Amino acid sequence: MSATNSKVTTTNPLSGFYQFLNKSSDIAIVIDHKLTVLHKNPKAELRISGNKLQTFISPHHKKEFGLLLNKIIVKKIDTCPIRILFTDGIWYECQLTNLLDDNEVRGIVCIMREDVNNNHLSDEQPGTEQFYQTITDNIPSIIAYWTADLRCLFANKAYLSFFGKTENEMYNTRIDKLFTKEQISKHEHFMEEALKGLPQRFERTLEIEGKGDRIILTEYVPDVEDGHVMGFYTLIYDITDLKLQERELTLNNERELFNHKISTVFSKEESLNKVLSTILEKLIAYGDFLIAEIWLISVDKQSLALAAHFASTDIAESFYQNNKDFKIQIDGDGFIRNIWKTGSPQHLIDLDQHEPFLQKDIVQNVGLKSAYGVPLIDNTGAVLGAMMVGLNNNKEPDQQFIQLIEGISTHFAMEIVRKKLELELEQIFNYAPDIIATAGTDGFYKKINPALIKLLGFSEQELLNRHFISFIHPEDLDNTLYAFKEVIDGMALHYFENRLIKKDGTYIWVAWNVTPATESGLIFCVGKDITERKNSEQELITLNQKLEYQNKQLKDISWIQSHMVRAPVARILGIVNIIDSGTPLFNDELKEMLQFLKNSAQELDEVVGKITALSKNPEKE
Repeated sequence: MSATNSKVTTTNPLSGFYQFLNKSSDIAIVIDHKLTVLHKNPKAELRISGNKLQTFISPHHKKEFGLLLNKIIVKKIDTCPIRILFTDGIWYECQLTNLLDDNEVRGIVCIMREDVNNNHLSDEQPGTEQFYQTITDNIPSIIAYWTADLRCLFANKAYLSFFGKTENEMYNTRIDKLFTKEQISKHEHFMEEALKGLPQRFERTLEIEGKGDRIILTEYVPDVEDGHVMGFYTLIYDITDLKLQERELTLNNERELFNHKISTVFSKEESLNKVLSTILEKLIAYGDFLIAEIWLISVDKQSLALAAHFASTDIAESFYQNNKDFKIQIDGDGFIRNIWKTGSPQHLIDLDQHEPFLQKDIVQNVGLKSAYGVPLIDNTGAVLGAMMVGLNNNKEPDQQFIQLIEGISTHFAMEIVRKKLELELEQIFNYAPDIIATAGTDGFYKKINPALIKLLGFSEQELLNRHFISFIHPEDLDNTLYAFKEVIDGMALHYFENRLIKKDGTYIWVAWNVTPATESGLIFCVGKDITERKNSEQELITLNQKLEYQNKQLKDISWIQSHMVRAPVARILGIVNIIDSGTPLFNDELKEMLQFLKNSAQELDEVVGKITALSKNPEKE
């Protein structure tokens, strides 16, 4: 067969069949499955120019016509009526006859007669066709319909826009005219399975001009009628943004998991350098890096020291072992210096061309190509140092890599600050002379410092495994329990004294400052041993009591001296004066005076004895 734009001829125009068509008063044409006109009778020559029937059928109707034609071909239907709307608004009653298997015709005969009764409906559109067209053009899904021989009979606006095609380019065109062999081969298997009646669902990446790589989810839904696969519907969803979100979510989850591992390592009771080295080991395994380093600024902010490192190979590790105690002054330029100074990430490529690079030996021995460094910044904005990872390529880091490293570095900085504070507090906790402890509202110590162990003489386990009241002096128990209840109720104890019983049975005095119980039931306690002070206070009280008693005794002695001593002394002095005056005395008078003198002397002796007794034994009257 051959065809021209103005006239269609056949290989056997004088055959009886074609002579019959030429004599028909109706429009008669023969078309193939592509709607290419193979033959036109004289009446058709006047109505249809060219050899493409689809250019004369209304755009909204030719899809329906194409689907019917496909059904006739696949199901081998002999004859089928249809109404056709031409682009000029005229309807035709059409009878389609399948003669594709006829050796003389090898086409589908279409006899059309103008439907004069419906010419007034020249603006009518097929309701169902228009309805579905409106729906499919206004949903985000990308939809197309492919026949069993992979011709596109329908593509909605989203499909045309996604692949950059026009409707005329797509309609009734085979897939191999639309896409390259390489593009088709990637999903050819799925099409074959769909044409067997098996639904397909798969993801693929397509490079779309002007849009770059797009990730699409494709579904092939077989169109099966009476056991015949007429073709399949293609449903395509552009899931690029969704996939990027999934990847970001996955990355965030991975980062959260990694950060959780970091937090777990930081919580171990090890030195900061040891913790950092352990974390860098995990970072290298996680990110497939060659080396990783952490540099921290000195207290005086004059130098950066290599606080931790990890290398993936023995060769690289030997470099660090042979060059210990790395330290660089912040003056001048350099990869690590610039990260700390600017507080921003740095990417250095072609490391073998950078002579000043500190790890140039590693560059040569282990294939280090580039380094990516980020600052370690705490929540106050202070730059604590820098973290660097070494890579075996010079690729520009993508956004996911940057998010990963920067996210980890932020978590690093937080944990480093926390670990430093924890170590400082641990130093205070372990070396403080005063008692520092945490207790629960259940009455058991949760953590105690060495000072409490030393003061009481019990082991750590003995102190942790016994209720705190077992260490309270019985006389202080009621007051202590009352104070404990106030703490549980949310009150703080700013000063409270009680006595704790030591393992040897003696006791010590402790002055406490206690926080209110937290929501989790934790109580923080700081206690100071005031035993020596309490003993000094007691000694002072005792001494004061003695002094007060002695003062009383002295007063008593003074009173005795002023009252009891004066009388006998006065009598003695009076008698002495009489005798000394030379007055003659009779024997009886002299005897009487001597008796008074004797009595006064005895009375005086008793008073002196009493004073002496009081002076020697002030606690006794």
